[in-house]
Amino acid sequence: MKNNIEFFFISFVFMVVGRKVGWSLSKLIFYPAPAVISFINLIGWGVAVAWGMDALIGWLHPNVVLKWILGFGLAAYVAVPNYGLLQESSIPDDKQMRHMMISWLPLVVYVATEIALRLRSAV
Repeated sequence: MKNNIEFFFISFVFMVVGRKVGWSLSKLIFYPAPAVISFINLIGWGVAVAWGMDALIGWLHPNVVLKWILGFGLAAYVAVPNYGLLQESSIPDDKQMRHMMISWLPLVVYVATEIALRLRSAV
């Protein structure tokens, strides 16, 4: 029970800090950097979020409901670094592809990494 309460509060800290870091990286690297640099850093962001949540779950062993909602759900939310940063309608048409890459690539990488980590721990 104590671990569930700790996991609850630490997950929200993970979310708040992760959102701030994601927005900062979006402003400093993901949008202004060349596409290749942005692509590599977005992969790193997705992997870092997955490893961070995997470490938190491994450390506190929350119950299954908290693990899925506050663990995997919040981490998926944090994995999208530009979520809520910009209004979709304010993005010019020529920048839409990059915006979509920044929105979706780290989420896909997060999910793939989390699946790989779950499979690894099941063996």
